[in-house]
Amino acid sequence: MAETGSMGRRGTLAAAALLASGTARAQPWRPSRPVRLVLPFAPGGITDILARAIAEPLGASLGQTVVVENRQGGGGNIAGEAVSRAPADGTTLLVASQGMTTMNSALYRSLPYDPDHDFIPLAVLAKQPNFVVGNPTLTAGATLGDVLARAKAAPGTLTFGSPGVGSYAHISGELIRFMAGVELTHVPYRGSSLMLTDLMTGQLWLGLDAVATSMPHVRNGGLRALAVTSPQRNRAFPDVPTVAESLPDYDADAWYAVYAHKDTPEPIMAVLDGAIRAAIARPAYAQLIQDRAADPMPDSRAELLVRLHQEQRKWQDVVRRSGARAE
Repeated sequence: MAETGSMGRRGTLAAAALLASGTARAQPWRPSRPVRLVLPFAPGGITDILARAIAEPLGASLGQTVVVENRQGGGGNIAGEAVSRAPADGTTLLVASQGMTTMNSALYRSLPYDPDHDFIPLAVLAKQPNFVVGNPTLTAGATLGDVLARAKAAPGTLTFGSPGVGSYAHISGELIRFMAGVELTHVPYRGSSLMLTDLMTGQLWLGLDAVATSMPHVRNGGLRALAVTSPQRNRAFPDVPTVAESLPDYDADAWYAVYAHKDTPEPIMAVLDGAIRAAIARPAYAQLIQDRAADPMPDSRAELLVRLHQEQRKWQDVVRRSGARAE
């Protein structure tokens, strides 16, 4: 009986240890140090606003501080290199538009990381099109189709501005040029502010810029919105047609996502994915993006990866055809 009792106690202890081990394995991952959201842009832009809006709720879900780190410059390459070289432990994430991860390998002769393969998208924070905006006097009464017809009749005489060579707005404009079969002279700027000023003073005919930064000027009459680059009209500007209404199948909807290092273990990515999606599901966040004429994009991780690869092929082809180079 003593032997049986001893075996019974040992069996009970073994079962308890096994149960404890299973419970430990079932515990979700938690970061052991602060989580960094690394951005390739300066503070104040739409990417920065979105990242800061999720930082606090994301930190609450993960039980750890989440900090936003702006590493602007180099067309996103400074931020991209920082994330690609960081440990793949879920504590260093990239927040960027898909332009950086779809175009940079075609725009730059050499890169310190591989934008096509080094990052895995977890969740999209929002999507937002660009406006095709025009000088109100130069484009008075004209549709985008009318302006493109004028460009075709007088090749190279009409200008379009963008926030910079290789920016998503620039390459979106090149796609318009290719699909319309017209010659437009690209004028790059260092950011949106000077470009919008030159548009309003008549130095440019057209410009492409994020809806969030252009819409105050559209609303006060300083600029005319000729079109939006998304496949559907923007709900905040239902009277503004899409580019696709003049050029069927045109689609240049920008989206802003959180990316993890490709070698991050799946259990960590699953926790991050759930926490990010919970942060953007809050009513306050929905109001934030609505106020900026942006929309949610609830694609799953698998759907995002497929979309990313499709857009890499599409935009890298446009970059190569345009001959655009960034250094």
